[in-house]
Amino acid sequence: MPLLIALPYFLLEVLTFWALASWLGLGWALLVLVLCFFGGLWIAAAEMRRISRAAATHNIDPGRAAGDYGLLAAGAVLVALPGIATSVLGLLLIIPPTRAVVRGILARRFRRAIEDMGVRSFEMTNAYRQRASYGSFSDPNAPQGPETPEHPVIDETEIQEWTSQLDPDDFHDDQDPRQDGSNGRDDR
Repeated sequence: MPLLIALPYFLLEVLTFWALASWLGLGWALLVLVLCFFGGLWIAAAEMRRISRAAATHNIDPGRAAGDYGLLAAGAVLVALPGIATSVLGLLLIIPPTRAVVRGILARRFRRAIEDMGVRSFEMTNAYRQRASYGSFSDPNAPQGPETPEHPVIDETEIQEWTSQLDPDDFHDDQDPRQDGSNGRDDR
């Protein structure tokens, strides 16, 4: 166990046991510790049997059953760890009313995490998508030199002037075979 986790855990358990022993006495504190361990494991086993019966008779949703099994397993591990604080936390995960509250909180967080992951993956894939290029307004035949920038800035008035003088015939190709009256096929 890493020291960053072990030190606060041991400190919390020692202080909790000391507070319980000073309140009830050392003998009663040890009895509470043993009862939490064996009682918690017995309640966890009974709850697992109840959930498996409910899942077998289709009285419980499979997702809810899986969530309950996970929380029961976590609660059983916490009860099995030495200490009063972890045993109480484990019992809270084992008892059905508090387990339902924890399951609801975790389900919301899990759903939010999945949605965030979906948004992040969309943004990442969209960042690598090829962008369409519609060319530039610069003249490819214009001489490029130090006095002529590679991409000159065209202001709005130039674009309005250019579009006001447009004629649809300006867009016909001189090489287009349809303009000379032929149908474009080679009739040999």
